[in-house]
Amino acid sequence: MTGVLIAQAGLLMGSVLLTDTWVQANVKMPQSQVDKLFVLELSIALSVVILTATVFYLASRRYKDALEQNNLQLQDEVHRQVTSGLAKRNALIHGLAKLADYRDTDTGQHLDRIGYFARVIADHIAPNHPEITEGWTDRLVLASSLHDIGKVGIPDSILLKPGRLTEDERTIMEKHALIGAETLLSIRTKLGTDEFIDMGIEIALQHHEKWDGSGYPFGVSEKGISLAARIIAIADVYDALTSERVYKKAMSHDKATQIIQDGKGTHFDPEIVDAFDANAAIFNAIRANAHSNDSHQLEFMDIESAARSFMNENFYKRAA
Repeated sequence: MTGVLIAQAGLLMGSVLLTDTWVQANVKMPQSQVDKLFVLELSIALSVVILTATVFYLASRRYKDALEQNNLQLQDEVHRQVTSGLAKRNALIHGLAKLADYRDTDTGQHLDRIGYFARVIADHIAPNHPEITEGWTDRLVLASSLHDIGKVGIPDSILLKPGRLTEDERTIMEKHALIGAETLLSIRTKLGTDEFIDMGIEIALQHHEKWDGSGYPFGVSEKGISLAARIIAIADVYDALTSERVYKKAMSHDKATQIIQDGKGTHFDPEIVDAFDANAAIFNAIRANAHSNDSHQLEFMDIESAARSFMNENFYKRAA
């Protein structure tokens, strides 16, 4: 546009000068009249240049606004597609984790409770940890469902054994932390770096590590254990203690609380134990609500109802 304006201005000025020269050479009129004609021609030329510049400016603004609008729409669409893709990925991974959890729990609700417990603790300690943002906590809740995904690689004869495990059986059982981490690492290899998967790997690998370094699989201690894994460690132990399994009865809230308190500074991060103590009533309420009114039967009734609704919904779609 600048080049067009310069060329137009040059042509107009050249025309004005040529016209003025021709008028002075061929038209007999007072010099004052010639000067007025020259000023008029110059004014017209400048007006044309200014008008052209104005049109170009308005056109460029309109183009820029349209381009910005298109960019915003494109960004919104990319964001929508990414969000939709992440939601589908997260839902799929959570569903697979829940499938694994069905192997040694009654309803798969164990993972939901772990998520509730984790959020309570994370919200409580957030003021002391700048990394705990709303997004971090949301990832923690979802990634918590992956903590025992490695149990899919443990034989039922060990996973569901009603009695005490032998040393060899316990060694095999403890491998679930490595199996879970390896499974998620293979996903990470395909997807690339991802905060959610990275947190899931940390939790799967380290949720059985202990504050004093006596845990497994690597005997990591204190702050060497990720914050996410330290939170899930307490949430998992509390729910395991207070839930019934094929190999044990459920423990009372008070007894489970005492065991966690006794593990302060040895099994568990002292700060996380303090957060648990401050919110013990909330833990108990979540536990009591989850285990009341025959939740096992209710869960499967809900699943059957949802499945029938799905079939009916798709039947009417096909009929239409």
